[in-house]
Amino acid sequence: MSDRNIRPSRLYYFISLIIFVIGCSIFAFYLFKNLNSLVENLTRVIVPGDTDLTLSEPGTYTIFYEYRTVIDGNFYSTGETKPLLDCSIAHKASGSKILLSSSSKELEYSLGGRKGISILEFTIERAGIFKFSCRYSEGHSRIVLAIGRGFMDKFVGTIVVGMAVFLASAFIGVAIALKIFFKRQESLKRG
Repeated sequence: MSDRNIRPSRLYYFISLIIFVIGCSIFAFYLFKNLNSLVENLTRVIVPGDTDLTLSEPGTYTIFYEYRTVIDGNFYSTGETKPLLDCSIAHKASGSKILLSSSSKELEYSLGGRKGISILEFTIERAGIFKFSCRYSEGHSRIVLAIGRGFMDKFVGTIVVGMAVFLASAFIGVAIALKIFFKRQESLKRG
């Protein structure tokens, strides 16, 4: 039997491949865009020094030592060794101190030319403006700290959604290919 008489055509396999490639492209774009924005949205401060932080949501915040970064056109590369810091944070209006503790999870990132590792964390009960002060005794002239809320949850959420898109496109592509394969087999038996 001629391949032309077998239905559906082999060209339909190409459709399943296109669906898979589109899904992979969406997956890659989604991960790149969201993981990059996750790191870009961290608030950066240069220490030693004092700064006011406007924290718009209650919750747990992580402080990262960003040992490779660019701020205002200045490149910082200060080495991966965590500096010994003496930091404090207090609600600016009331003066009440917020407890700073070592990071409960060791988180690292290397995205968009930035590299950082978690060092401290704190929890606030309400949004507001906070006075952040940080000093250290080591030999760095200036270092960069990046501060953000829910970093790990947002990271995991991004990965889960990305994987769901990837797996859905793979499933749909394989389902179409299998349907075509079985229909062609049926057509061959009839022919």
